[in-house]
Amino acid sequence: MIARKSSSNHRRWGKVFFWAMVVVVVTAITLSVLRSNWLMAMVAIFSFHMIASGYRSLYHKKLHEGQKPRAMDIVLQGSAGVINTGLLLWGAINLIFGHRDGMAIVFLAFGIVGLLLVFSNLHRFYKHSHDKQEWLYGHMTGFLGGYIATVSAFSAVNMSFIQPTWLQWLWPTLIGSPLIAYWIRHYKSRFTRGRRAKEIFDLRLK
Repeated sequence: MIARKSSSNHRRWGKVFFWAMVVVVVTAITLSVLRSNWLMAMVAIFSFHMIASGYRSLYHKKLHEGQKPRAMDIVLQGSAGVINTGLLLWGAINLIFGHRDGMAIVFLAFGIVGLLLVFSNLHRFYKHSHDKQEWLYGHMTGFLGGYIATVSAFSAVNMSFIQPTWLQWLWPTLIGSPLIAYWIRHYKSRFTRGRRAKEIFDLRLK
């Protein structure tokens, strides 16, 4: 986040972050299976969906020229749609039946956020009118969302002094989501004023 966008440092540390998240997700899913904690496995996939969507956005720079998503993009979004629907239903059903513990609220929130991202990505793939810079907004949303998920996991494990439980999980989302929206709106306004992406970033288009 600190490195100049599209500089060698930004790309290098972005790849380090991506692959570090892959390792975390694989180990989290493995431990969840070994401990029969399927909900935690679903949360791990929720986190991976964000970072993977942000990474794949770098390969979608020509959607406005008719570029189509690849099969891996559809599989990624479809799988995430199933998982996030499961999180949403689990949280909603528990709340409906009176189990108003913190985790029901957390999974409901994660399910809603994840499904919104799935819808946003699929809409970006198939809509008729495209913004030339929308790949950038997808990249920012995915990677920053993945960062929020990382901080959320750290908070849930190490910040038990934050109460109630749902706040322990969701404070990074409550703070980070408005900041992501503000940052994207900031760049959109700069592009609207006639500046091109390559004038703001040292772009190297794939």
